[in-house]
Amino acid sequence: MKRLSTFLINLNSSRARLESSRSKLTTAGIGFERVSAFDGRGMDPLSCPEYDEARALSWFGRKLSGAELGCYFSHVRAAERFLESGSEYGLVLEDDIKVQPDARADLEQVIDILDSGHCENWYMVNLGRKVKRLYQPCQPLHQAGGNLFCKAHYFPDTTSAILWSRTGAKEFLKVAYPIFMPVDHFLRYWNCETDEGFGVTSPIFPQLGQDSVIRAAAPPSELQRARFYHLRKQRRLWANKIKAKKNLQMSAIPNGGVADRTTAL
Repeated sequence: MKRLSTFLINLNSSRARLESSRSKLTTAGIGFERVSAFDGRGMDPLSCPEYDEARALSWFGRKLSGAELGCYFSHVRAAERFLESGSEYGLVLEDDIKVQPDARADLEQVIDILDSGHCENWYMVNLGRKVKRLYQPCQPLHQAGGNLFCKAHYFPDTTSAILWSRTGAKEFLKVAYPIFMPVDHFLRYWNCETDEGFGVTSPIFPQLGQDSVIRAAAPPSELQRARFYHLRKQRRLWANKIKAKKNLQMSAIPNGGVADRTTAL
């Protein structure tokens, strides 16, 4: 079985982003397969049977845009491609990433940690955004600056770089539908239920800060919000944090301590 396959999500119309990502990943010594992104920018969300608008309004607090659905479908497509590849690990990248100088070495060390058996039943690792709260340090990485590999009870809400296990990708595909929130928010929500996510304190593939093409939300004026939107949003955030905090408290602590690097709930 091949150890790792890397998949880059890219719209057919975004040639410049593809070439930029190719140059950066080639320089880092990371090969990849391109995954054609689902372009939902001109799509009516209600035309998608996988989309549950009533639940989106009730739980997420607003309707989703066609582009947000397109981003979601793109990540489903990438997870499917990974499982078809037969590889043990699948790294899914979006094309608006920066590749850190030590990316390959850090990625290989993360995989070595996962291979060691200390992270049983893990599903996914967020390598695109740092963990900031409700996490448990597991092991330092050799990247300058004291980067830590962590159990991420409160999973970062970015999908620019997700490392999947085969089990995790299979389980994600089981629960991916119906769609009722953007994919990054869904992964956080799902991880609060499963507690099988990990992360790093310094991202290996951070976002460039450019606007994402595949996930670009419609202007706020075009996204109908549910009544009491802000209350619904706060309810969602608090529900996730309460579950994450409970998971942190219940988690085994191999180094004898718990870390919550921000203020308490």
